[in-house]
Amino acid sequence: MKSYLIRLLDYEQWANQAVIDALVRVENPPERAVRVMGHILSAQQIWLSRLTGEVSNVAVWEDIPMARMSETSNRNSQRLKTFLEAEPAEGLNRIISYKTTSGQPFTNPLIDILMHMSHHAAYHRGQVVQLIRPQLADVPMTDFIFWARG
Repeated sequence: MKSYLIRLLDYEQWANQAVIDALVRVENPPERAVRVMGHILSAQQIWLSRLTGEVSNVAVWEDIPMARMSETSNRNSQRLKTFLEAEPAEGLNRIISYKTTSGQPFTNPLIDILMHMSHHAAYHRGQVVQLIRPQLADVPMTDFIFWARG
């Protein structure tokens, strides 16, 4: 299962980069599209801090300039892969205690958090693509199966 999750992280990075590249190609991308992509990246950073026990200085809707999105996405991906590679296989069911950004405490198994992160990003990538679709001749196809075929 751990190797599958690492594979999923590779897909996530590929899909995020495809959407970031599409945003860069749009002459004047909608502010909402840039903001949602920034949210994907800042949410990843927040979840990473929860997993590692670090303090996050990032807002849920952090304004991430487009010029920094690729770098942020790469850094998030590498940090998450490093974290997951160091986690023993039996640790995937380890309970993670954390607080939401509003301070509400929760606990969830690590594997559920990792699946949430993937689904959350996919949902919002779809929103970004819908927002920029009118301005692009070809929009990125970021479904997992396109990556898996590749």
